[in-house]
Amino acid sequence: MYCPKCGTENHDNNYQCTQCSEILHAAAPTPMVATGDGTLGGLIPYKNGPALTAYYLGVFSLIPLLGIPLGIGALILGIKGLRMARDHPEVKGKVHAWIGVVAGVLFGVLQLPAIVAWVAYLGLKG
Repeated sequence: MYCPKCGTENHDNNYQCTQCSEILHAAAPTPMVATGDGTLGGLIPYKNGPALTAYYLGVFSLIPLLGIPLGIGALILGIKGLRMARDHPEVKGKVHAWIGVVAGVLFGVLQLPAIVAWVAYLGLKG
C-alpha cells in the first residue's frame, strides 16, 4: 500500500504511514461482546417448549376434574423439559420443568384418588 500523501510504500496492515504519519485506513473497530440479548430469555425459557408448557399445565391443573389430564400432561412434559435442559443447557428451563412436574403430581395426579374416594363415598351413602 502506498501513502496517498507522500507516496511511501507501507505494509497493508499499517494504520498510518511510516514516513509522514498520514492515516492510511481506519482502524479496525473494536468487537462488541454481547453479554445478553436484552429479552426475557433468562426468565422465560422460550427455547424449551416442553418445560414452559409443563409449567402452565401444572399451574392450571389446580382446576378440579380438568386438573387430572392437565396434571398428567404437566408431568410428562416436565420430564421432557428436564431432559432437554440437561442435554442442551443453553435452552434453560429446569425450574419451569420442575414446577410442572411437582404441580402436575400434587394438583393433577393426586386429584384422581380424591375423586375416586368421593365417588365411593357417594356410592355408599346413596
